Amino acid sequence: MKRILLFFLIIIASYSSLNATTLSGFVQDKDTGEPLIGATVEVKLSGEKKYAIVGLDGSYVIKNVPVGKHLVEVSFVGYSKEIMEVEFVNGNVVKKNFELISELSDLTEFVLSASMIKGSEMQARNLERSSPNTLNIISKRAIELSPDITVANIVQRVSGLSIERNANGDPQHAIVRGMDKRYNYTLINGVKIPSPDNKNRYIPLDIFPAQLLERLEVSKSLNASMEGDAIGGAVNLVMKDAPEEFMLEGDVQLGYNQINMDRGFYTYDRSPINRRSPYQQFGADYFAETSDFPTQNMILQNVMPLPDVIGSLTYGDRFLKNKLGVMLGGSFQNSYRGVDSQWYRVGLDNFGSNRPTLQRLQERESSTQQQRYAIHSKLDYNINENHILKFYYGNYQLNDFRVRDMLDTDTEGRNFSVTEGNGILTYITRFTSRFQNIQTLNPSGEHKLSNNFIIDWNAVASIAKSESPDDGNFIRNGELANFEELPQNIERRNNRRWENNTDRDLTLYLNFTYSPKVINDETQVKFGGMYRDKERESFFNRYIFDPFNPAFQIQEVHWETFEDVNFQLLNPRGGVSDPLNFESFERIAAGYVTTKWDIFNTEIHAGVRVEMTEQGYSLRVAQQNVNPDSSQNYLDLLPSLSFKHRLNPKTNIRASYYKALARPGFHEIVPYRMSEDDGFDESGNPGLNRVRANNFDIRWEHFPTLTEQIFLGAFVKDIKDPIEYTLVRDRVFSGPLSLRPNNFGDALNWGVEADFIKYFRRIGVRMNYTYTNSRITTTKITRRREDPNDESSQLVQVMEDQTRPLQGQADHIGNLSIMYKSEKTDIQLAAVYTGERIEFVSPFLDNDHWSKPITQLDFSFDQRINKFLTLFVRVNNILDSPYELFIKSPLAREGALFPYQNNPEETMVRIDRFGQSYRVGLRFKRN
Repeated sequence: MKRILLFFLIIIASYSSLNATTLSGFVQDKDTGEPLIGATVEVKLSGEKKYAIVGLDGSYVIKNVPVGKHLVEVSFVGYSKEIMEVEFVNGNVVKKNFELISELSDLTEFVLSASMIKGSEMQARNLERSSPNTLNIISKRAIELSPDITVANIVQRVSGLSIERNANGDPQHAIVRGMDKRYNYTLINGVKIPSPDNKNRYIPLDIFPAQLLERLEVSKSLNASMEGDAIGGAVNLVMKDAPEEFMLEGDVQLGYNQINMDRGFYTYDRSPINRRSPYQQFGADYFAETSDFPTQNMILQNVMPLPDVIGSLTYGDRFLKNKLGVMLGGSFQNSYRGVDSQWYRVGLDNFGSNRPTLQRLQERESSTQQQRYAIHSKLDYNINENHILKFYYGNYQLNDFRVRDMLDTDTEGRNFSVTEGNGILTYITRFTSRFQNIQTLNPSGEHKLSNNFIIDWNAVASIAKSESPDDGNFIRNGELANFEELPQNIERRNNRRWENNTDRDLTLYLNFTYSPKVINDETQVKFGGMYRDKERESFFNRYIFDPFNPAFQIQEVHWETFEDVNFQLLNPRGGVSDPLNFESFERIAAGYVTTKWDIFNTEIHAGVRVEMTEQGYSLRVAQQNVNPDSSQNYLDLLPSLSFKHRLNPKTNIRASYYKALARPGFHEIVPYRMSEDDGFDESGNPGLNRVRANNFDIRWEHFPTLTEQIFLGAFVKDIKDPIEYTLVRDRVFSGPLSLRPNNFGDALNWGVEADFIKYFRRIGVRMNYTYTNSRITTTKITRRREDPNDESSQLVQVMEDQTRPLQGQADHIGNLSIMYKSEKTDIQLAAVYTGERIEFVSPFLDNDHWSKPITQLDFSFDQRINKFLTLFVRVNNILDSPYELFIKSPLAREGALFPYQNNPEETMVRIDRFGQSYRVGLRFKRN
């Protein structure tokens, strides 16, 4: 009986298949050709529903459609429906392509072709193809599907880019093609902004929330109309623009970090913190007392934090008969980050082996509450078809509230022993509040004076601020005896300091574009210039405290918490004589001319830029043996030339050359020295020179469809006077080694890149790979015996040249993202690989600090609830990948036992672990 039933089922299935067919094809925008991913194709049947959702490549497939004539309806949000009668014949595959018309049919052709695709993958690929520069773009759509919440997270998805992490383990700065962050600059909507960094000119990218971006552009080559201080490249944040119709979108997210679940979260009471020091409050003649310094903000608390909260909202529309466009956006992020670290302070062997020694072990537990606020507004007003005015205002705030609780063990101490559990201990708890802010105001305009002459301008006023009020250390000493910690005593020279700085920019850009219609309509001459006036002020004040009577400062006998300790203030007027109190300025005047020619399917851009720089500083308090005022002037001629040859409508080959520079940071040329308990001391270098480089680039690019790409490229950078930080003993300041910026002769950096994006119906693949090789030769110190055969001979220092990679340059960088898309579900698994690179350059031979290769794996899941709402889940750092620094040399004391030293062929210097983070959210869109 079962066999008979099975036979009939097979016959019925066979008959049904013979009387059914398949419908397949593509759906796209009629005007732009953009695949309408997510559109619905439905065959109208009585009593049955047959439909498909358009896939990532714009295709659809509907199987088992009954034979006969049926209506097929195609629909997509913002487009007019298309209904067509289709005849289905037995066993045949019917192919039908559909082109939908936007409901904004009253708009001009320009609007339909340019603005309907804002933030899409098609727009990103089109901009890459048409750009005169070597350009890579991450679209708004790609950002939405990624697990990234800040711009700093996004940049590591671009080919050739890696990231530098901050103390919390979060990405902060971009390294472009192996070039350190100092060799790149950041733009907002194509114009420069100042930095809130207290020492340097580069922008911390983690201050910008990802939700407000329309796209992220990375330009890896320059033309004469661009500012010339980007040897590595330029990162341009294109913020959301005014739409062509009503738009309201946003998201709400909750999250948690695994490390907080494992060990809790360290925090402190921020309410009593004084934003200004006693010196600032009461004047230079005021003698501060211990009662001027609150104590509640120096008491450590361990709590289970609330969930992370992230949200954004953007609104846009057009008014006054579409003349006025408005975009308003806001973002808020409150997160709780943690990192566990083991960090060794290393030295050099005193007996001539030139191997590292371990001086101190610092075991740290850090917790940081981060608050990001952002306000974004853009207006545009079309006076008429020839004149348009624009206005942009952005306000970006990042607050960090960090606690770092550290146990410091003297590993060279008289009784240090891992096996017997003995050692001299120092306990340091640091409480840091930091407030960073960037504000920029940018009115601009474009004026078409005739059919072949256009003027555009930008007037930019920006200010960046950073404050670190009442940054305090609570230092104790103790001892480990037979694996037991003895009661702690209060250490001397506890300190509390106030730092703040401002960076103010006033910039005017003016450009003229003339189309003489020589040879053809594509010929163009562009010329113009810019002027920037930049001023920076830096304030630093430190108060130092000793226990009033060290003999009566025993834990659990004389004190329990910080507020119980009886301190005396050693410097009641503070330490404002420090050279970190300075003013600096920079004035840049630039002019350029560039031409565009299009002949024999080749687009040629040739130009030259001239930049004149005046840079200097002034110390507020003169120091002995230090010049209190100094300035430098220099002029740079920066030619550029690029070719883009169109092999066919889908394929280009481009080549470019440009000369660029990198100016020293404002703080780097100030003659200062600063002690840092986080690591080595730091010092400035007034003799630091600017960096110059000749840059060559070639890339073959193919665009199989409007959303896919294949790139193969190579680059070479010939660099003169590269700046790197190295450990030196300064001739002016005595004391230990300090990290100091220096110029190092010449360097060569070259590499190859590959970038691939391919969409199948349900599956999408993005991958890129960059190999970078740089070489620089510098002089290193090696200690050895005067007579290598006589161990009793004197130790001497010998200078020896060593060739190594540039600081921060990773040999291998790769990204791989695999996406799956169904009717209502999007899934993405993204991996980022960064190879080993030098993090710190040592003055001693073979003692540089390298970071180990690291792979980060992230996961995204989106579930569409309806046409307005999407539920999503994000998991970051699935593998809990550690950040590790090491020296490629074994320890001087072979066989000695030290914690975390597991490989006898190398010396581990630092290990950071950040844990996984989890988020769930709801995104909404209404058009």
